[in-house]
Amino acid sequence: MTGIIDYAALAIAVLIALGITTALMRAHRDDNHRRGWITAGYLAAALISIGLADLVVAPRHEIPGATVLVGAMLPVLGAVGMIRATRRVRPWVRWLMVFGTAFALLFGGLLIGATVPSHLLPF
Repeated sequence: MTGIIDYAALAIAVLIALGITTALMRAHRDDNHRRGWITAGYLAAALISIGLADLVVAPRHEIPGATVLVGAMLPVLGAVGMIRATRRVRPWVRWLMVFGTAFALLFGGLLIGATVPSHLLPF
């Protein structure tokens, strides 16, 4: 019997969101914005390269490359925005808010990337 929820994909999404949260929160400690933006760039580049490698290995190319770009950039930029917006919030609440933002925007970014940019971009 198959279920509605793909637990492997959900676990991978939780790990990706947790990785985004941990890397960016550690980079933004002591309000070092330069280090935070550099980390965000490396993190987005790593997620894009993992996604593109997954597309290349896939037997059929059903997913456009724009999905990977938007799906990787949106959670990283959203998490940076949440970190910058919650400087005065307690640390444990801040961690939860950044994780929730990264997790929700991971799925939202993949959905948005699969619909809008795939029709506008040639790849």
